[in-house]
Amino acid sequence: TKHALALGFLQQPSRCSRPSRRFVPLFARSYNRAGDQGRSRKANHIQRTRGPPSAVNPRDLVQQIRSSRICFELSKVVRENPSLFFSEDSIRALIPKVAELKPKMSARDLAGLLNALSKARVPPHSLQVHTKLMLVLGELAGRKIDDLEARDIAMTLNAFAKRELRNYEFFEKAAEASIPIIGTFNSQDVANTVNAFAKMDHQHPRLFDEVASAAIPIIDTFKSQELANTVNAFAKIDHPQPSLFDEVANAAIPIIGTFNSQNLANTVNAFAKTDHQHPRLFDEVAKAAIPIIRNFNSQGLANTVNAFAKMDYQHPRLFDEVANAAIPIINTFESQGLANIVNAFAQMDHQHPMLFDEVANAAFPIIGTFNSQALAITVNAFAKMDHEHPMLFDEVAKAAIPIISTFNSQELANIVNAFAKMDHQHPTLFDEVAKAAIPIINTFNSQHLANT
Repeated sequence: TKHALALGFLQQPSRCSRPSRRFVPLFARSYNRAGDQGRSRKANHIQRTRGPPSAVNPRDLVQQIRSSRICFELSKVVRENPSLFFSEDSIRALIPKVAELKPKMSARDLAGLLNALSKARVPPHSLQVHTKLMLVLGELAGRKIDDLEARDIAMTLNAFAKRELRNYEFFEKAAEASIPIIGTFNSQDVANTVNAFAKMDHQHPRLFDEVASAAIPIIDTFKSQELANTVNAFAKIDHPQPSLFDEVANAAIPIIGTFNSQNLANTVNAFAKTDHQHPRLFDEVAKAAIPIIRNFNSQGLANTVNAFAKMDYQHPRLFDEVANAAIPIINTFESQGLANIVNAFAQMDHQHPMLFDEVANAAFPIIGTFNSQALAITVNAFAKMDHEHPMLFDEVAKAAIPIISTFNSQELANIVNAFAKMDHQHPTLFDEVAKAAIPIINTFNSQHLANT
């Protein structure tokens, strides 16, 4: 196979330079596995699939890779040809070239190449070799961590987070290397660093504390996306920093018109997640969101009203505009988004019958994707608003019964309370709820018991 040919080539030392002994076997194993997969009919079909057209002719691309004399030139080729990994010939040229240049790579070279690789479009048949390449380079970057500057550290962390590659050792080393030089981080470095840790769910409280201390004095240099990403990262990682959030709010308000839909949604969502009160910020976000509400995607719409509801901030006009924007794209909502949007309207006692009907219609085809929480809060929202929809309740019951053991005490209480409030009979569901409740009855609080 083509992969086997590439493996044979990789096992030979480069004529230009002797590759690292450790480097070649890692890729040899990767190519062997890929070769085994290639023998299946499905994998062969994937390998024959043509990817997006490259920026240059494939032969020219191979020549560019082979003629790269330094890592900077190679990084530029990868960055300018994001479809490189669709070409077997390009991969066969890339691997030995990396092996050749690897001993000469500086810490900054590694950061630049990893950044370029993270932006590549990678088809299934090249995923293993791309992943292995990034991990090998990441290991080398970890050994040179003390030579990395703030921008390089942030860029490398961001590269791993972008590809969702877990590299615990590098993240730990990066955190320890960042703390002594945190004062040299600019706004983009700060935002990228905490965003990478949050995306990978990598806890490092001391780093986050140091980042907050370093960010506050330069908060006025942050752009809208950097402000949004910073508070979003602290919220995701569940690391409250009230002083930082206040400063972010103060910096955001004068430039709120530069926030796009995603930044607006992420900002209020972060404040709500951390239960951080700032009424003026929420008012300004609402004013900025209304004129561009059609730019919000389904998640942004759901998260925005959910944040306002969680913080108990009334804004009827915003809720009406969100409903009007949600209805035409309701079929793009996932189960959690559908549940969250009706839950927010119910919490704020904001009537919008048409939205509720459309949510019900959108829920039917995907009801099997609702988890216990989404099922419970959906019917609970309909019951709170006294919005009858018998067909939805029947479908929720059918979806709930097979997964009833996954419901917690609050969800069990809420689902039967909703059915009772709407006088919707479903004996089988009630029997199953009773069976599920008995073994965990000690987890019910007084309200749950009363609602059940």
